[in-house]
Amino acid sequence: MNYDHHHHAGNAADCVKHLALSLTLQALIRKDTPLAYIDTHAGAGQYTLGAQGEHLHGVSRLWADRRSLPHAGAWLKIISNENGDGMLRHYPGSPVLAATLLRPGDRMVLCEQQPEVATRLRKAMGQRAHTSILSEDGYRALFGLIPPPEKRGLVLIDPPFERRDEWERLADTLIRAYRRWPQGVYLVWYPVKIRGTITRLWQALRKHLPAFTCELLQMPEEGREQLFGSGLIVVNAPWGLREALSAALTELGPLLTEAQSGGLWSLRCQGWPGPDKA
Repeated sequence: MNYDHHHHAGNAADCVKHLALSLTLQALIRKDTPLAYIDTHAGAGQYTLGAQGEHLHGVSRLWADRRSLPHAGAWLKIISNENGDGMLRHYPGSPVLAATLLRPGDRMVLCEQQPEVATRLRKAMGQRAHTSILSEDGYRALFGLIPPPEKRGLVLIDPPFERRDEWERLADTLIRAYRRWPQGVYLVWYPVKIRGTITRLWQALRKHLPAFTCELLQMPEEGREQLFGSGLIVVNAPWGLREALSAALTELGPLLTEAQSGGLWSLRCQGWPGPDKA
């Protein structure tokens, strides 16, 4: 696997997925009962940002406006707390972000297949109670973890999209997981790059489960094979999440747009009810 979390840390895709993760967890912890958080592709958990890197096109563009983006405020506050001197040097990945938002009694299971990255993840998580770190393939490990004893929770699926069969594996995993644990909340990130591939994923999923999708495009989609933006799939979204996510991504859109787009960006959201309600 060639994916370098450190180089990509804090990029526009991270901004979209971590904002969505923050909003989803905030919605889930409104209920008093404990929950389980499962991260299938956890990464190192914490990253140091250098003078170079994709964060220059992501979180670094938001930093100056972090106090004037109310719908993204809770997520940006966590990043601010990691950078107490006001200089953006540290970026919390999904495990650290989730650990900050979850309550002490909520359980975390973090899967990271690369041994050296898993070692850094253990260091980043410290001695947090009720936390397991598995050096396993997250897709396979998931089926031994659901349904969790807590009966409620969130699964984050954020693969690197390096394998030729990644999209097919993602669809198969999500469908099988939903069948095994239909009450669970699932949050998936995917790259908006080849529209036909995304359409096939949606078609496969809508036959089996209810979901909504949001895509934040940083440039017009013109048919070329390049990264246009980020997409999210949410299964069993908590009440109010769709509206909160749309409002927050609308704040981020103008700041994350690419120069070659002429300042153009777009947010597209749609959903389907599932096979039993169609």
